[in-house]
Amino acid sequence: MKRTFAVVALLAALGVLFKLSKKELPERPGARSDSSPVIATANTAAGADPEAALLARYPRPTDRELAERVLRRYRQTALAIERTDGLRGLTLLDRLDLEAIFLYEKHPNDFRRLSESLTDDAAADLLLHWREYFGLKRADDTDRGILIAEIGRLTPSQRRIASRYPSALPLLLVDPAAVAELIERWSGDPKDLEDALVILDFVSLDRGAADLRAALRTIDDHGTVALDAFRQQGLGGFALASLYGPVLHALSDAMPLDQTLILLRVNSDYVDELLQTHPAETVAGHLRHVAAAGLIDAVGGSPHALRLVVEFGERGEKALTEAGADAADVVYDDYSEPTLRNQAVEALAEHGTMALAMLDKYATDPDFREILRSYGAAIIPPIAQTDSGPETLAYLRSKSKRSFTESMAASVLFLSGDNGQATIKTIKKDGLERVAELNSSELKFYQFLPMYDLLHLGRVLGHGQAPTSGEMTWALVDGCFVIVDALSLVALQPEGVVAAEAARAELRTASREVVKGIGREAVQEGTESAGRALARRAIEQGVETSTERLSRWWTVRLAGGTYRVLRRLPEALPRLSIAEIADLGRPLCAKAGFRLTTWAPLRLLKDGQEILLRIPPERGLKYLGVQAVQAGVGVVAFHKMEEHLASRRPQNRAE
Repeated sequence: MKRTFAVVALLAALGVLFKLSKKELPERPGARSDSSPVIATANTAAGADPEAALLARYPRPTDRELAERVLRRYRQTALAIERTDGLRGLTLLDRLDLEAIFLYEKHPNDFRRLSESLTDDAAADLLLHWREYFGLKRADDTDRGILIAEIGRLTPSQRRIASRYPSALPLLLVDPAAVAELIERWSGDPKDLEDALVILDFVSLDRGAADLRAALRTIDDHGTVALDAFRQQGLGGFALASLYGPVLHALSDAMPLDQTLILLRVNSDYVDELLQTHPAETVAGHLRHVAAAGLIDAVGGSPHALRLVVEFGERGEKALTEAGADAADVVYDDYSEPTLRNQAVEALAEHGTMALAMLDKYATDPDFREILRSYGAAIIPPIAQTDSGPETLAYLRSKSKRSFTESMAASVLFLSGDNGQATIKTIKKDGLERVAELNSSELKFYQFLPMYDLLHLGRVLGHGQAPTSGEMTWALVDGCFVIVDALSLVALQPEGVVAAEAARAELRTASREVVKGIGREAVQEGTESAGRALARRAIEQGVETSTERLSRWWTVRLAGGTYRVLRRLPEALPRLSIAEIADLGRPLCAKAGFRLTTWAPLRLLKDGQEILLRIPPERGLKYLGVQAVQAGVGVVAFHKMEEHLASRRPQNRAE
């Protein structure tokens, strides 16, 4: 009975369920009717094919082409990204490729922020250029987040500029408004724009925007003058435009720019002093005067030369003319006392390189300084002529075949021991008159008369003065001749005595001429000797202990001096590496207020392995210029981006 009842209840329930299934549901208010057979077919097809549904949502040809492209490459990922981030997500996937997939799966917030910045084609192109760098930043959550956030803050116009010049993106991120304005202003002249971007690429970004802004101000304030200065003298020239722009503008076309830059570069410290109390027009006037006086070479060869011209006027100019650029170094490095400095300038103006050699050689000798203060320029010739005695003796001894007169001259010099130190002591003790005869470069006729030197020695002793070793030796030689004369009087006829005496007088004359002639040559080489002495003293004082640096200094001297070497810098710049160009300009750029990049190799991670990126050492300005304006992104741009991100990291901001 129970079984029968259960079967009946089950059959009744099945009947009710069948009737309910046949009954139509009422329509939802506002719902769209799908009674059309075409729409019903499309919906059926869409339900069966999600790709078709995705394409149907983007009827515009460019959008459809993008959707088809990413669907072919990343079907499931493209469908997932489109569901969450729409067309911008697909655009980001198309531009960043595998890096976009990595962001979507591992860092969805970064993916979303980056996709939201894709408001135009320029932004998409920018990411395409920097796709490789994003790949290198996969494992660096801090840098990647900073980069994405800053790209998102760029305005549409700034993104267009970054898309056109993708290597400039790090510069734009540091100071978007200023860099964008510079690029737009110089875009009409590709060469000027390229040079401007090259200069900015040399500026370090690793401590924020201060250095870059200093360089931007220089370009803004001085325009083509700053760019031309860079072409002439590299980064040092650009720094000079920053430091002395008003002076350059005051000079205008009065002097060639390359000459002006060299004079400012070499005399930078003194120009700084002048500008503290004088307007730029005054400094420009001094430089014009130097050019008119024909002293550009000399003033461009010493950091003290412009000071010598300004402070000593005509005498300073003559000192430079007669003794060259080293005259200024001797005056200001060796003679700080005003009286001695004035006497040194007078001596250089009067005696040129002869004075240069003596002033430098005996600069620390207290006796020399005392007689210089007392007698001035007149002490130079006698000291110089006797000072060359050791060099003359060495020269005569080095000759393999000497004439009789040269042998005699060598013997006299060896016996006399003439030297500048002895002459200095004689002047100090007995006055300048004792050596006045050495003042003349010509020998007097009476010096070769019989017994002249013996009589002269007697006169010296009669005055209570101590004879010099030279006077003693020449008196000895003269005495020997007298003895020979006396012995020959008996053997010779009177006419033979006259002939013999004439021959001996000629021999004395020839001996003295040999000594003085070679001595003059030694004095004329005084500039080179003084130069070597300057270098030697710098080493002894600890100013420079590097033999390599000293060798380079002497090479500059042999090449014609500082000015002539700097004149050829425009020829050398294309041959230098990027690192060498930066090192050459680093001191002046630091003085101008901006630091330069060090261009150390970059160490980055890719797929868990370290890779090393470095600029080839043989690459120079041309390479940097191409990198600055090319359509792609190279090692230089990666380097600048690393510098910028280093300045944005939390620990740097805390510092």
